[in-house]
Amino acid sequence: MATTRSPMIVLGIMVVAAFLPLTILWTVTTNLQALLYFIGFALYFLIAHIVLPGWVYIDANGRESNAALTWTVVAFILPVVGFVCYYLLGQPDAPHQVEASGTDTSVKR
Repeated sequence: MATTRSPMIVLGIMVVAAFLPLTILWTVTTNLQALLYFIGFALYFLIAHIVLPGWVYIDANGRESNAALTWTVVAFILPVVGFVCYYLLGQPDAPHQVEASGTDTSVKR
């Protein structure tokens, strides 16, 4: 049976698989402009395909969502669009709902 850490292991393997060719290109590239292009791509990849889906996965698991892995895959395949869709559609329950009077209605008394 898979544990909650198995998606993170798969994600780590995907990162290593993606950055291995980039590392080889960095070592053989003598052109500074090409090197800056590869570094920019690496930063984009880290932010759009690792940080955002990781944030979605952690947030969805924290909310005990049954679709945490599904939202993570969507956020990985469609980085910015999936991230925005999760925060617009994937969170049916807000953590704190505040009335117009300013009182927090989520506090149990």
